[in-house]
Amino acid sequence: MKLESVRIPAEGATLTGLHYVPEGRVKSTAILYTHGFTSGKYSLDNLAGYLAGRGYPGLTFDLIGHKLGGTGSEMHRTLQAAENLQDALTWVRAHLEVAQIVLAGHSMGAAAGVQVAAWERLRPGTPPLAGIVSMCMGLEPSLGFETHIGRAMLAQRRDYVAGASALELLRGLDTLVLSAAEIGDLPALFIAARQDVLIPPGRIEALAALAGSNAAYVALDAAHLDAPDRSRATIIQWLETQGL
Repeated sequence: MKLESVRIPAEGATLTGLHYVPEGRVKSTAILYTHGFTSGKYSLDNLAGYLAGRGYPGLTFDLIGHKLGGTGSEMHRTLQAAENLQDALTWVRAHLEVAQIVLAGHSMGAAAGVQVAAWERLRPGTPPLAGIVSMCMGLEPSLGFETHIGRAMLAQRRDYVAGASALELLRGLDTLVLSAAEIGDLPALFIAARQDVLIPPGRIEALAALAGSNAAYVALDAAHLDAPDRSRATIIQWLETQGL
């Protein structure tokens, strides 16, 4: 595998990204990854590197305003996560010679993926979306931060994102995830972590049900933060089942 640093034009910023280039036989499906709230593209490196080793070209990038990433600027609206992902999707379409694209997101990145999939149903692009993978995101995600553990985590990490308050951005996710009802028959994989104290499996299963008959739900022995690394085999199996 080779890594290429890339710059992705976006409104109000230039997103920093990493292009994962497989060596040897390359699949015709690219994977576009989006990280979670307060994190950065590094959090999906193990997953992206593993799938690149299996032949899937990939792109990770840093959402706007996230201080652990290299994009900079500020996030004032939760919808900016989906807008950034749409810009990254435009880059993939312009630079990678693939037949289809799968969106894979963790936490906030998963909510962004659902929203972009809904937009794509109305304004499909080429190469088309072939599916989405949503890790650790369910209905009413902000409720997880109203618990004792959630409030403690929020207090610890609230300054990791520049712009609007952390709670305001998290509450915006409650609306963003409802776009799952608008993805139509797009294949989708919703992955829950059984030890997730923020987004419990029941809410993820409910979101999968909202997405329709082509949505699959899987619960893994993982916690919120390590779910991407523990999802590798599950994602490979799903991709192969979809013929991707």
